[in-house]
Amino acid sequence: MKKLLLLLTLLVSVTVFAQVPDSKVPLPTDIAAIKKAGKLVVAMNGPDSPPFFSSQGDELHGLDVEIAKSIAKQLGVPAEFRRDAKNFAEVAEQVRDGRADIAVSKLSITGPRLQVLRFSNPYVILRQSLIVNRLWLSQNTKGRESYEVIRDFDGKISFIRNSSYDTYARINFPKAIFLPEDSWDTVINNVMSGKIDAAYRDEFEIKKISFERPDAALSTKTITISDSVDHIAVAVRPNGLQLLGIANFVIASQYNNIDVKKLMNRYKENK
Repeated sequence: MKKLLLLLTLLVSVTVFAQVPDSKVPLPTDIAAIKKAGKLVVAMNGPDSPPFFSSQGDELHGLDVEIAKSIAKQLGVPAEFRRDAKNFAEVAEQVRDGRADIAVSKLSITGPRLQVLRFSNPYVILRQSLIVNRLWLSQNTKGRESYEVIRDFDGKISFIRNSSYDTYARINFPKAIFLPEDSWDTVINNVMSGKIDAAYRDEFEIKKISFERPDAALSTKTITISDSVDHIAVAVRPNGLQLLGIANFVIASQYNNIDVKKLMNRYKENK
């Protein structure tokens, strides 16, 4: 009995020692650097993307802001948001070259990004979608179903420059004519007017169009690509394994059931 009590005492002591803040074991390098700086630098795209992130005056809010702050809270430091990136490619590059510790910016997982960054488990998974000019679609159907026309798409397709859809379009629609734009509003205006044949983005952003611009339904048709998805995740540098583990924990415990319906509810509340 005495031996059992001694063993239990030793186990408790080891557990307590492992949890004490003044342990002599050094922190992993990625966490040590953040602790030394006293802040978690978060890369986030400059243009607003509600309900993921948007600003009203000096106040920044949205799903991605909440996730970033939750990760920073686990580290015991404040989150500092860096929003000087002009596009999603610049967001990824800021993490890659060390100007930011982490990216939480509706950032999609793509093949090229996987080669230079580590990604968390997705906190949102969206189907890829198109909004297609109705006149172009009717002229190119020729007895075929809409999905057959899209599968062999060879018209003019537009998307946000340097976004994940810049990558997806060139992989999924190799016969198309690619016309990237810096503004999503420009893309939508062009497909409605017939200047381009289709706009390419995720199902949530396409769904937002019907809410913001109901007149778009007169000249366009929405097509969802059921077998192509967009994984939205947190990105860290290749050596940020400990930080990645914290991000995965936060996502699994607090943000593991975000779907399009919940995103739309958030968006409408913001509006």
